Amino acid sequence: MCRTPWLVLAALLAASPAGFAASFDCAKAATPTEKTICADSALSSLDTKLQQAYKEAMAAAAPSSKPTLLTEQRHWNRYVRDVCTEGACLTQAYNARIAVLSSNEKYIADTSKCEIPAGRSCRSVITMRDTGARVDSFNKSLIGSKKPGRILGCDKLIDLPAGGGSDGNHSYGGFCTLQSGTARQRVRICNDDMVGHFAIEPSTDDSASGLRDFTNSQCFGG
Repeated sequence: MCRTPWLVLAALLAASPAGFAASFDCAKAATPTEKTICADSALSSLDTKLQQAYKEAMAAAAPSSKPTLLTEQRHWNRYVRDVCTEGACLTQAYNARIAVLSSNEKYIADTSKCEIPAGRSCRSVITMRDTGARVDSFNKSLIGSKKPGRILGCDKLIDLPAGGGSDGNHSYGGFCTLQSGTARQRVRICNDDMVGHFAIEPSTDDSASGLRDFTNSQCFGG
């Protein structure tokens, strides 16, 4: 008898080594992030709230969207939550993630807004739900450009598609954490899929418009 997609996902979730919010045992907390959460009642409460929001989001998602939501949550654990080193960062990360999950979307999709003027029309800016989706790609660009450090995670990610359809180039920009040696730095970074555009700089403007303009000027085209 074949398992349903939900049962398969449930098995994957149970087997996930990283675990999800309220599912880990504080007596066995090993990472600095887990220890910080377990030591703070407010964070522990947020932890429980996120776990419930995730369960409800998974229940609301269509079968075709459940794997996407699972990957998205694993990326959030690794590339957003686990990058935080103090309580304020974790509080902000949890509240933002709970807000996303609480929308209980049937189909998991990124939001697109027409923001950049292009003659009489405009170009879309897509806000990615999975902010960790480009971490590996950004790190490959760092290595290829022989720049030091590595991206630990990103808490905002956008896509500026060029042209129409899925065959066009896509330029991605993010607010991310760069680690070089023992030092960490907040940066904005961008690259694309086809041409090889790449740029990185310290982030002095954390606004959505600042990231959009940086990505558009440094990595769009082709």
